[in-house]
Amino acid sequence: MFKPNSFIKSLKHQESELQNEFTLLCWNVAKLTLKSSYKDFIGSLIKSHNLDILLLQEVKKSLSHELDLHDYSYVLSPNIETKKHIFGVLSAFKASCHDELSLLTKKQELRCATHKISLITHHKISDGQRLLIVNLHAINFVHNSDFKNELRHIQLTIKSHKGAMIVAGDFNTWNIKRVQYLQEFSDDLGLKKVEFSDEKDIKKIFSNSLDYIFYRDLELTYSTVIDSKKISDHNPIIAKFRTNL
Repeated sequence: MFKPNSFIKSLKHQESELQNEFTLLCWNVAKLTLKSSYKDFIGSLIKSHNLDILLLQEVKKSLSHELDLHDYSYVLSPNIETKKHIFGVLSAFKASCHDELSLLTKKQELRCATHKISLITHHKISDGQRLLIVNLHAINFVHNSDFKNELRHIQLTIKSHKGAMIVAGDFNTWNIKRVQYLQEFSDDLGLKKVEFSDEKDIKKIFSNSLDYIFYRDLELTYSTVIDSKKISDHNPIIAKFRTNL
C-alpha cells in the first residue's frame, strides 16, 4: 500500500566535516512539517540550540514544493508515497554525507499495511574518521518477534562499521519485551543510551519510553528534552557530543 518510489536528497556541504562538538535533535514530528506552527518552532530550536544534525521521523513533504530546511543538507527516505505527498524519515546536517542507505521493514504493519523505514548515513568527522547515523522509525502493530527481527536486520547491516555511531529515533518500544529487544540490540553494537534528567517529558506508552538516542565512541556533554507545546505528540530530544576522545 502506497509503497514509495522516490528518494529525495540535497547535499550542499560535501567538503565540510562535523565539528568536534556537535548538537543533534531527534523528533517524531507527527506529519506536521507543512504547518506554520512546526516551522516556527523548529526554527527557534535551531537558533537557540545551534543544531548541527536533525533526525526527524514522520516527515510530510509535498511532491510539488521544496523543503524549507534552513540551509541544511538533507536526505529524505520515505515509507509512504501518495499522489501529492511523501512521508518518511529525514536526516539533515551541515556536514558531508556519504553512502546513504534506506531500509524498509520487511514486514508491513497490520493496521494499515504500510512499511516503516530506517535511514543510514555516513559523515566525515576529525582524523579521517566517519560517523554512522541511523535515523529509525521502528515498526508497530506486529508481533514482538517481528519487531526483534527488524532490529536484527538493521544490526546486521551496520555491524561492520568501525568507530563512532549514533542510532536514534522513535523505537515504538511500548511493551517490556520490545524494551528488552532494544537493550539487546544496543548491547550487541556496544551502544550507550543517552540519559535525560527530564525523562518524564519523553513520550511514553504504558510507562515505556518510545524515543531514544544511542551512541558509541563519542563523549556525551549535554542532553535535554524540549516541550514541543503540543505541536507533536512527541517531544524533541537533544544531545550534544564531542568527537575528540
